Amino acid sequence: MWTGGEEAVMKSQDILLLFKMTSLHAQEENLFGRMESESTSELVKNMLKPEIRGLMVAGGPVGRALSELPVSDEDTEFRPQELDAPMGDSDRWEGWSDVVPSTPVTSWNEKYSLRALSASLGLSKSEVSNAMVRCRNAGLLTNDYETGLPKVNCRELLKITEHALKYFFPVKPGAIVRGIPTGFAAPALSKSLKSAGGLIPVWPDPLGSERGQSIEPLYKTVPEAVKKDRTLYHYLALVDAIRVGGPRECGVAVNILKAGMGLK
Repeated sequence: MWTGGEEAVMKSQDILLLFKMTSLHAQEENLFGRMESESTSELVKNMLKPEIRGLMVAGGPVGRALSELPVSDEDTEFRPQELDAPMGDSDRWEGWSDVVPSTPVTSWNEKYSLRALSASLGLSKSEVSNAMVRCRNAGLLTNDYETGLPKVNCRELLKITEHALKYFFPVKPGAIVRGIPTGFAAPALSKSLKSAGGLIPVWPDPLGSERGQSIEPLYKTVPEAVKKDRTLYHYLALVDAIRVGGPRECGVAVNILKAGMGLK
């Protein structure tokens, strides 16, 4: 828990909520900003892939520093509106065996409702409501002037993710379990990083596709929440790369996350 005085200022579920809303922002922008003939699935898959293939090579076990490879200036440019093909294999963006069907888009206003956020994140309506209050008090959540819908202060969220989360919500690799790949083992980074062996970090989950060292997710409902939202999965996997990794790993993850959030 991130505290100030005697009252909790921010909790880990608040960060989960903020990234969920950031995911909704990204999906909405791409859905209505592209040609109608393009499917929602393809739009979401194309959102986050960084143009930095071969940028780094993993050094082995979880948390070990990465070794840098020579790259051109073009390789290190991040263009959030020109992101490449899906992260990982096109037919396997997820890290689990059973895919949860996505809910058809009917009303974007409805996706921001307490009911919808509660269902998608595995939180109660009161938990979502309280989290929104804390985020507003912290200046991380406002209302969009035109739509009146909640709007995340993405720049500040990125700063907090880069500089604070690993200290306020620390994590260490645990037992060997079956789970969902996270951090640099997730499909989000599969074409940007190559593992040189060693165990991968996973969120414990019986439907997980890999075995590795367990990593406590940012919040206990993360493994279920990401199965319903591939963009949220990519975001939170990058967050874990920052929480668990060394300086070089964090640098790569921050740049990719920045691009995926549409920040310059």
